Amino acid sequence: MERGRFETMLAHSVSSMPQEQNVRSTEEDQASHVTSGLTIPLGSRREARKDHQDLCSYEMLDATEEGSAVIEEGTAFALNRSTEGILLLMRRAPQVKHLIEVRSSRQGWGGTVDVFGVQWTKTIPVESFENLYLVGCRRMFGPCDDMSF
Repeated sequence: MERGRFETMLAHSVSSMPQEQNVRSTEEDQASHVTSGLTIPLGSRREARKDHQDLCSYEMLDATEEGSAVIEEGTAFALNRSTEGILLLMRRAPQVKHLIEVRSSRQGWGGTVDVFGVQWTKTIPVESFENLYLVGCRRMFGPCDDMSF
């Protein structure tokens, strides 16, 4: 996959306008191509997952006793979800101690915010591109409606 196409896919805003739906579908197909044939640590799954491929914005948080600090903001690709978890494809590997606040859009409803704890990461080498990372996350809080989308 070309570097530019994948960067475009990950950089795309979650709040797509109707005319961007075809572009978004192509980007989702490209992410599916990158992840096809990948194995996910089965021991990490606690419940059934449902395919849910969507671009989402996120904030990576470093939580301490004093509070939390945003250490990165960006766009990730959600590959699947369950009632208690999500599998993300990201450009940066978070640490297990990090929290990820994921904002997902819902057409006509604004969006939702969920907070996930990182459970594991797996490096995915991509030809002609820096590494990408599969990130398995467990829900800590949410979903909450976010009408600011």
